[in-house]
Amino acid sequence: MSLEQSNPLVTVYIPTFNRVELLKRAVESVRQQTYQNLEIIIVDDCSNDGTHEYLDEISKQDSRIRYFIKEKNSGACVSRNIAIENAKGEFITGLDDDDYFLKNRLEHFIKETKNENDILFTNLSVLDTEGIKYVKKYKTRVGAIDLLYNNYIGNQIFIKTTILRNYKGFDERMMVWQDLEAWFNILKKKKSKARLVSNYSYILDISHEKDRISKSNKDKILKSYLYFVQKHNLNSFEAMVLKSHIYNYFPEEMRLRVILYKILTGFNYYDLKKLLKFFYRF
Repeated sequence: MSLEQSNPLVTVYIPTFNRVELLKRAVESVRQQTYQNLEIIIVDDCSNDGTHEYLDEISKQDSRIRYFIKEKNSGACVSRNIAIENAKGEFITGLDDDDYFLKNRLEHFIKETKNENDILFTNLSVLDTEGIKYVKKYKTRVGAIDLLYNNYIGNQIFIKTTILRNYKGFDERMMVWQDLEAWFNILKKKKSKARLVSNYSYILDISHEKDRISKSNKDKILKSYLYFVQKHNLNSFEAMVLKSHIYNYFPEEMRLRVILYKILTGFNYYDLKKLLKFFYRF
């Protein structure tokens, strides 16, 4: 029997904090999926904007929705882990509260899952003030080392719930790069690769003025980098490659030597673009 025929329950988890209007859009995008055997777990990080009232109301309207309200603000990683620990779905995927799904996202994942060890990700649609732009991923199979070069996977995967749970979900000591570190941790320990599902069913919304969950300051980024290196015992080369992720936040600190070395040791379309930007500055 195929996975599609077995109709497994899928958990979608949504961490949220003080973005009730955006949250409503995210939740509706899951409720309207073509694949309907799902549950939605929303974890609120101690909001004070009417989120609690909305969660109470929507959970009464739809029995597939469960929610947890934290007594103190403790960050998205804690929220995600609460959802993962309480998930009933055989498979699981995430959604940030300011983003949304296209209707066929879960159906595509179910159709593309070939076995229980599959880790799937998709291309990306980015919504900015000018409209939707499509970002094609340039690797169809991604291992842990690939993620040191670039987060080809992005912020969400589709995976067996027990796998995500067994590998401890999201490290709460990571201030940024939480998704990058989580996928690296799983792929490294499983010695496996994530596989691209070639569609654009996740809408990453950067058009609004509210801060994204991943936005942070330089001190947090540097601390997360050092912790990542220590936790995974990266060698000097691996640490240098990972450090180039910082340029995504602070392009003015871009180093030509690092970019060239990355391109020479593992061609990266994204770093080729950075190389062109580097020379364009002069």
